[in-house]
Order: sequence, then structure tokens, then C-alpha cells
Amino acid sequence: MPVAGLFGSDIPAQSGLKTVRDPYTGQEVYVVPALRPDWAVLHVHEADAQGNARVYGSPFWDRTMSRAARQVIVTAERIVDTAAFQRQPELTLVPHFLVAAVVHAPRGAWPAACYPDYEVDHAAVRAYLAASRDPAGLRAHLAAADGAPVAAR
Repeated sequence: MPVAGLFGSDIPAQSGLKTVRDPYTGQEVYVVPALRPDWAVLHVHEADAQGNARVYGSPFWDRTMSRAARQVIVTAERIVDTAAFQRQPELTLVPHFLVAAVVHAPRGAWPAACYPDYEVDHAAVRAYLAASRDPAGLRAHLAAADGAPVAAR
């Protein structure tokens, strides 16, 4: 990926980035090597047992991550029948052949959002951020969390 905004900084030297001539403008640009993570864990609204996955609303970077990673684990709000994917294949964000494992994980994005199923739990995020300032506080917070929304504790 070409990046022009790094000239004049120490980032290229510290990162080992290289320059190439942009074939469209003729200018020198830095290039950043593609990321190839071993795993991507994606939370989706629906998946089937084969690994086909759907996201309702904006998929953000999910499609890109599913193609970049060597392996994909899908966690899903709901497991639905494969026939639902066959009826509307155009809604499939991640096809089954990219997926190594499927996990039924209702509210698996919490405390983040999985819109329109649920929104960000701001109180839970604030509690986590406050607890994470201290290792002992974070351990206590995580031990107490057990996946329950903050208001329900």
C-alpha cells in the first residue's frame, strides 16, 4: 500500500520501509507490506454450521480481515440453517471456505456493539478502562465480569 505522508519522519527508518516510484504520478512513495495475521476472529450476526457468515449493517474491516488472515474463527449471535444463506447468497460476507471454526456466542461483541442487536455498553467500557489502570484491579474486574452487563451485576 503506498503511503506518501511519512517523508520527513523517522518512521520509515525505524520500520525498514522502502520507497518505489508511483506509476501514476511518478513521485516516490513509501510502501507498507501487507499484513498477514495467523488468525482473525470476527463476530457476526448470523452464521451457519459450515461457516458462512453475515453482518447486518456496516461490516467495517471484517471482509478485509477475513481475506487477509491465514485462518478465520467466526463467533455468531445466531446459528441459522444453511438454507438461509442459499436463499440470499449476496448477503454472505464471509464464505464457509475461509472459516476454520464457528462458535455460537450470543452477545459475543459485548461490551462493544453488534448493531442492531445491541449497542455499546458505555458503563461497562468505562468500568473496564478504570480497572485496567492497575493490574490487580484489572484481574478483579475480569474475575467479576463473567460476561454479565455492568448494570445487571
